[in-house]
Amino acid sequence: MFKRVLLCYDGSEVGRRALKRGAELAILVGAQVYVLSIIPSEAAGAAIVASAAGHACLIDEAGGYRKLLDDSVAWLKVRGVSAEGYLASGNTIEQIIAFARRLAIDLIVLGHYPQTSGGFWWGNPHRASLAERANCCVFVAINASDEAPSSGA
Repeated sequence: MFKRVLLCYDGSEVGRRALKRGAELAILVGAQVYVLSIIPSEAAGAAIVASAAGHACLIDEAGGYRKLLDDSVAWLKVRGVSAEGYLASGNTIEQIIAFARRLAIDLIVLGHYPQTSGGFWWGNPHRASLAERANCCVFVAINASDEAPSSGA
């Protein structure tokens, strides 16, 4: 059974769905939960570009991600889930795999993010998917609205 669950959370609607479903599962099985928020590599780019142009970048990307992470851990604890949070930066797949190995994770829970070009961020034909590289189970939280794009309006 799952004793150690890694919830990948980015603050998006899809991420909140994964956090909620992962929490429900963790409660059912009595698992220890670890929440991982990853600052994408691109986020650091704005500060570097501003600095190179001789300007200060006043946006605190890490602070925003830290607040999201702290809020999600607090939300889990209110629901009786034993949870710890981790903040990382860099390549999303690499960070998820590294933390899953470091924390001896049994289950990774993440959101369903289809790409407009087809496929999903967590796997493509040019590299092994997250599920192939992780040494544990991967749960992708989806719902009926994820199955087909809305027609607009």
